[in-house]
Amino acid sequence: MATRRLNPGEVTRSASPTLSNRTPTASTTFTSSPPVITPSSTTFVFGEQRASSPSFFGVQTVSNRTTPVPSVTTSGTPRFTPSSTPSLAFGDDHDPDRPLPSVERDFSVTSSRQNTPSTTVYTPSTSTHVGSTQQAPDQDTVLQQIGDLRNLRFTSSQTPGASSSQRGTPTPSIHVSPSAPSDGSSQPPAGRADSLSGGIAALHIGSLRADSPGASGMRESRSPSPSRRRRSGSGINRDTHRVENEDPPQALFHMPEVQEAFANARSLTSRVVNVLSSSNLHRESGSSIQSLHQRAIELNGFQLPSSRIVGLVGDSGVGKSSLINSLLDKVDLARASSSGTACTCAVTEYLFHDRDDFIVKVDYFPLDELKKQFEELLTAYRDYQSLPPRNSRGGTENGEDDNDRRTLQRKADLAGQTFRASFRERLEQTPTVLSSMPFGHAVGTMVEWASLLLPQQGRQESFSTIEGCSSRLRELTSESDDSLPSGVSRTCWPFIQKLQVYLKAYILSKGLIITDLPGLRDLNSARKAITERYVRKCHQIFVVARIDRAITDESIREIFELALRANLSKIDVICTRSEEIQVREARHDWPAERAVIEEMQGRIDADTEDIDSLREEIEEFEQDLTHLTHQDGLRFARLQQDCRKAEKSRENHQVELRRHIIMLRNDKVSDRLREQYRNHPIATMLKIFCVSNELYSDNRQKPATIALPYLQLSGIVELRRYCIGIVAESHLRATRRFIKDEIPAFLGSVELWVQAGSGNASAERKQQILDAVSAIQRELAELTSPVSQLNISHTLREEFNSQIHLRMAQSGPQWTADARQASLEWQGWHQTTYKAFCSNYGDHSTKEKGYRCWNEEAMGGMKGDMSIVWDSFAVDLDAHLDRINGAVIQAFHNVLEFALSAGAAEPRAALNARSAMHTLADTLRHRQYLTVYGIEKASESFHSELSCLHTNAFSSIRTAFTGRLMHNTYHAANMDYGNGSDRRRKDLITGKFGSPSLFNDHRRKCKESFRAIARALQEQVDEIVNQQVELVEADLRMLRDENVVLESERDPEFRRRVGAEVERVMGEVERIGHVVEEVS
Repeated sequence: MATRRLNPGEVTRSASPTLSNRTPTASTTFTSSPPVITPSSTTFVFGEQRASSPSFFGVQTVSNRTTPVPSVTTSGTPRFTPSSTPSLAFGDDHDPDRPLPSVERDFSVTSSRQNTPSTTVYTPSTSTHVGSTQQAPDQDTVLQQIGDLRNLRFTSSQTPGASSSQRGTPTPSIHVSPSAPSDGSSQPPAGRADSLSGGIAALHIGSLRADSPGASGMRESRSPSPSRRRRSGSGINRDTHRVENEDPPQALFHMPEVQEAFANARSLTSRVVNVLSSSNLHRESGSSIQSLHQRAIELNGFQLPSSRIVGLVGDSGVGKSSLINSLLDKVDLARASSSGTACTCAVTEYLFHDRDDFIVKVDYFPLDELKKQFEELLTAYRDYQSLPPRNSRGGTENGEDDNDRRTLQRKADLAGQTFRASFRERLEQTPTVLSSMPFGHAVGTMVEWASLLLPQQGRQESFSTIEGCSSRLRELTSESDDSLPSGVSRTCWPFIQKLQVYLKAYILSKGLIITDLPGLRDLNSARKAITERYVRKCHQIFVVARIDRAITDESIREIFELALRANLSKIDVICTRSEEIQVREARHDWPAERAVIEEMQGRIDADTEDIDSLREEIEEFEQDLTHLTHQDGLRFARLQQDCRKAEKSRENHQVELRRHIIMLRNDKVSDRLREQYRNHPIATMLKIFCVSNELYSDNRQKPATIALPYLQLSGIVELRRYCIGIVAESHLRATRRFIKDEIPAFLGSVELWVQAGSGNASAERKQQILDAVSAIQRELAELTSPVSQLNISHTLREEFNSQIHLRMAQSGPQWTADARQASLEWQGWHQTTYKAFCSNYGDHSTKEKGYRCWNEEAMGGMKGDMSIVWDSFAVDLDAHLDRINGAVIQAFHNVLEFALSAGAAEPRAALNARSAMHTLADTLRHRQYLTVYGIEKASESFHSELSCLHTNAFSSIRTAFTGRLMHNTYHAANMDYGNGSDRRRKDLITGKFGSPSLFNDHRRKCKESFRAIARALQEQVDEIVNQQVELVEADLRMLRDENVVLESERDPEFRRRVGAEVERVMGEVERIGHVVEEVS
């Protein structure tokens, strides 16, 4: 409802909220005619900044100060006249959502002179400006000047001498400049309308230009609300969101205490480096201090060693590229295709380097692998071209399955696209390669072309900008050439096997490698095999699917099936496009939530009604601005402010509703996915992340306080936190060992050097020490000898030969018979069905046969026989690994006994020598812990490789042993065509499964793989033990070598500094070590 406009002379009363709890409200009463308002100098100040400008209201308040001015009354009518120091201030604590103070109240001629911060004083005043009373303008000028109210705009002013921080966030102010008479003479006092129009003409609410003093490039706004003024004037933080400031994962390693302890430990090692370099001894070649100094530098450069591979797999168009951009926090690095074609044609790894440029490394297929791809693609292309036409009933004469026909068509399309991308110009010159040229000749021709086009292996390119890197990646990885200029030849993406992109990104700096993988449903069998092989070595796999199709998404089903067959454990799901949900869909899909949604929608509708009503009143004012009174102007400003508040309220309610339905749909989809895969072994650990790359990218560059709610709603922040947490456990273990053992062990070595020159032991005592050192050396030599229990590889190979290899050799003939029998059943299938299974390497599904896996059926007998045998073998291996740890612990226990016995035998008078042996004993304990820790890590790696061997030996997937052994046979069957091809194809498959060579080769691969695993374990154990033993021997040289004693005695002051610093550092390390232990 519109508010009635005040007539001239009419007075209204209205309560006005105070500006803050500290701000009293000034009160002035009109006893006769309304006040006559003449231009004067006014400053509107918000916060601590001040700027002087002409005043329209004859009022000026300055933050924390109000200056009263003399009052003047003319003809009994109160009149606002220019003031030398008028001010109007709003304190820093003013609530931006409170309305402007209303002056539609009784005014008194006498103003308050109370000097109170942020007190508004309305005072008739005496002008200090020359010509402050002006000639009243004519009626046309009045109308024109009042009409200028339509062009009001904000300005930001800066007081002289303002600080740089103030200049960065200028204070909006309202400038009202008096209009001086053209002749410069004084004029009689202006009337009410005249002075109002003169003030309006001088009113200027704008934004300082960039070249104005104190300008900061603030956006222009026609909305002079106190809220807006305060936000600009108070210097709101305009910084964008920083990924580094996101909350860390809920893991012990990321607790503040652990992070602080790790940082302190690095700082302490730096102190040791500095003290060891405070003498020229560290520059002497072969000196003990030089060796200790070098070890201190290495320790100071300690890096958390663990890295984890995170693989993203999914169909084209689900948003993997956009997801990678969001996780890396890089705009448009991995580009999505606007045409809907695939943008992930090769495995693409994103790795960290601590530089600002971008490096791209390309790994190409070898020619023999490309030849196989060309053969398969050319076969599919020609097979589809030779298909018989459909009959009148929509089928074909040979009874071909419609699904198989569509699949063959897609493969043919892929083949044509691949060949055109690789050899466009050459195919235009020799088109018969794809059609009539003999098959072998055509493949050979394309291999020759490829050899000419392939760049040198190991090529890498560097880019200084993300745009250059992104453009190159698109050329290398996209199947679409829409983005390339006309006439630009394609880069040969079909030749690329893997890409590596090195860049600086926060998530990668935490030890992650993020990998974009082609989908498992890729029609290019080579790329599909690469994805399957790569997925198996990932530490974390995310299946990416659109949220609206996640329940029925085939890529999720296939990766879960692969997990069962390949013994994969860490698989989670990412649903993209979570923002694509409408209110009407939510009301329809979830009746139980309908009341809540309608209530939230009702708030939005109520806000809309308020906005419409307010706009109607505002428009009524705008239609007749010529009669705008002082009170009307304030009412007009109040309506505009209320309208903005209503718009903000509606925006907040819209965000709340959007958040509600997005989170609601996220929960519903997650629950349904868990229900659908509830019987899967990994269902209990399944995590589902619903994300919106659009919400993230649209709000990423906004001020952090505004953007953060949207970034959190996008789900990217939570997903990034989870990914960083993947490496947390391994990082915690490494940090604990670094603080608890590596630093103390090194400090012990330095302390031994200090003690070597600080005492005079008797000859008898020296001999005791030498005897103890010799005994320790003998024990350590036995630990590293060829007959030591640490030489485990030979024992493990014997266990494999006796339990696994022998059983495979004995059962091989029966397994061959079982496989042949299974293959004979398939021979009765229709030729098109049989060929379809060959094209899919025996792993396929049709309406008639359902899902079948030939490799699985052929291996059935072997898997059944070996299951219990393998489990028993694994138990025996664990027992041997335990003996390694036992041997290490026993050896260090013995050397500790020698050291402690030598220390205990020392008389009390020889304190330094005894202290040296106790220092050695403490160092030996730390070396033992480090050795055991290293062997545990080696054992974990061994178990991981052993699990992979089990999958290779007994899984039916393409990248396992049986799949690889059958690959060439399937390929040959696919290449066979012409008359009698069906019989030849079936003979090939049956012949291979029925051949003894299949399981003989399988057994040989198992043996070779286990030997390699055992050899790798032995090498790791040897490296770990030898490294620690060498460090112990270096400590023993400190005790027995006279040269070390002389070196330590050469510079007593240096030795004293080193000793004092080591003692202080030891105390600090012990303290932070307790902190880590308490937390973890």
